[in-house]
Amino acid sequence: MGKSTPRAEQVAEWEVRAETAYAAMYDAPDYDQKDLKDDALLYLARAIEIAEALGLQDDLVRLKAREANIMGVWNSQFRPVRR
Repeated sequence: MGKSTPRAEQVAEWEVRAETAYAAMYDAPDYDQKDLKDDALLYLARAIEIAEALGLQDDLVRLKAREANIMGVWNSQFRPVRR
């Protein structure tokens, strides 16, 4: 049995998972925030992988920008400061 062919709908499905994990970061205890950020980025990576496979350039640009945005928010609002 081989891999199934990716579908455009899967991009949206993985993106919804990413946004759900990202939104949960705001209400999560400190010890869960990094895991939720990592989940959001993992789900976005899957959406990006499918968009690349399908040649969905507009989605790729949007998803990569969202990935950068999530990292920026993480670094400015959530990342623990170590001294």
